[in-house]
Amino acid sequence: MGLKFRNIYVAAGTTILLVIAIFLANKSIFLTVRKPMVVISSGTFQSGDVLYSILSGMNFTNSDISAVINSLNQKHSVRRLNPGQLYEIHHSTFGTIFQFNYWHSSVKYFCVRKSTTGIFYCEEQFVPSTKTTATVEGTINTTLYDAMIEKGVSLEIIMTLADMFQWQIDFYNDPRVGDTFKVVYEQYKYENDFIKNGEILAARYNGKSTGEVTGVFFESSDGKISGHYAPDGGSLRKIFLKAPLNFRRISSYFSHKRFHPILRYYRPHKGIDYAAPHGTPIVSIGDGVVTFRGWKGQNGKLVVIKHNATYTSSYAHLSSFAPGIKTGKRVKQGEFVGRVGSTGLSTGPHLDFRIKKNGALVNFLKLRFPPSESVPRKYRDEFTQKKDELLKILENNDQKIS
Repeated sequence: MGLKFRNIYVAAGTTILLVIAIFLANKSIFLTVRKPMVVISSGTFQSGDVLYSILSGMNFTNSDISAVINSLNQKHSVRRLNPGQLYEIHHSTFGTIFQFNYWHSSVKYFCVRKSTTGIFYCEEQFVPSTKTTATVEGTINTTLYDAMIEKGVSLEIIMTLADMFQWQIDFYNDPRVGDTFKVVYEQYKYENDFIKNGEILAARYNGKSTGEVTGVFFESSDGKISGHYAPDGGSLRKIFLKAPLNFRRISSYFSHKRFHPILRYYRPHKGIDYAAPHGTPIVSIGDGVVTFRGWKGQNGKLVVIKHNATYTSSYAHLSSFAPGIKTGKRVKQGEFVGRVGSTGLSTGPHLDFRIKKNGALVNFLKLRFPPSESVPRKYRDEFTQKKDELLKILENNDQKIS
């Protein structure tokens, strides 16, 4: 074969090899430079979890992790990520974060997104919801707690009702078999799915020892005042709680138990003995200053609080003091001051509670106090209109709230 034809064959062979090489190279490029898939990873924060540890454990880059944390911090501190709250991470299969959602509640979440320029930013988002109302009523056979649980009412609404009437009713000792209650409250739903409960709009408790107690929720149109009020416009809030045992705090303390405690009080002296399980939390009945905290003879561990120039309250036989409680400390109404015990001269766990008026012991159960505040005059007409509407709802389930 001549040199000329040999060169032609070589050139042709080289061309074929080049075409094959280009084809294979293009195929290889097509296979390796495919678009990454987006994956959504979700979880729930546990006690002690740190956001940085969660993200770094998923092998994201330090730059993405830092950017997400810094962006979230601008709207919500990453140090306040509570156990039980949800998070979602939208990321690629290659480990790039596109979006991070932190659910603050069932209706609000913080969304950290990466922009087209690669910069992360955080927005506060709300789930669209419809507000409706729910009504529950019943009769007490054992305790208010049991009666409302049997009706399917959430613990949240039970606690809110107890908070609402804590100046009028001692929910551990006042309720009697046959007492009745009725509560109208808000519910938020998304496409008919329950999201959360809202405010208690109106409530009534009718008891043998309490009489009829009614409260309505009022918020002025300008948003400057809001709260629960009696039908006459006086605030339900008073200078002193009805008892030094807070329903919400005790319910939380016993939440790990399979029962809800039934407490009782006795009056073997001018004070009140509240029989309660060892460790039951005790709260101050009002604002004041701690004037004594320590051991005092037959009283055992004792806390004394001066509320004003007239009234002083004392809490004896405690098993322990609340952290930070010391002489000179200012306390707020409902603040945790200690736990029920049996120190000093005591036959069993109980709280010996006493109150003095101008230095003399008085019967706390017979004291009556005016409301701490009332609806201002400028809002009276608006309050009356809303109050009348809510009171009608307490009488008729078919009434609608405007």
